[in-house]
Amino acid sequence: MVNAFTSGFRVTQVQTAISKSLPEPSATSAALESAQVVALGILVREQMEPAQFEAVYRPFATILPGPTYRAPAPIDQQIAVFLRRLPGLKGEVEAEVSTVAKALSQPPKPASPAGAGGVPVIAAVTGLDPAVNYTAAWKEVISTATQIGRTQALRVMQDSAEQAAPHDGLGIVGFAGVAAGAIFMRDVLPIEKVLLLYEPFASAFPYESLA
Repeated sequence: MVNAFTSGFRVTQVQTAISKSLPEPSATSAALESAQVVALGILVREQMEPAQFEAVYRPFATILPGPTYRAPAPIDQQIAVFLRRLPGLKGEVEAEVSTVAKALSQPPKPASPAGAGGVPVIAAVTGLDPAVNYTAAWKEVISTATQIGRTQALRVMQDSAEQAAPHDGLGIVGFAGVAAGAIFMRDVLPIEKVLLLYEPFASAFPYESLA
């Protein structure tokens, strides 16, 4: 059964279907791997803890709702839960949020010349650029808010989240504002953009738990 999900005709079919929507080879490869992981997770779901299965299935939950899917809570309720949890970010959890946020928002630094300092250079994977996607998603939030007359309300949501976030030098204040802004615009944005902007906080409190 594992072989059926990782090689052969079935995989070729899935890869062909994905490539029609994602022409970038590296994106197609990542999407195929994700689909395979989810398919295997479904196969052995009865042997997994519910939280483990939810984590594996998460990339597909908003497109193909899983067996434990719940409709999202109202936007104001989601934001209230998010703001209530922000002050509790501490220690390793907060550091992880900060690390993910910076990785999503900052382009990778260019590699130093080969052999510099005695450290071998590993070529970066090209094709996918999380920083570009993250920035583009946030620009879409701002543009959409302007178009539908929500700019002032969006700023209020941002300010509230930034005030609630820990102010201890790890730099997640601005990212908290971005995440809150994405939640606030959830009803008029593609869900994948909302999840991308919320991603730094997903390990601390998954988006689906804001209910």
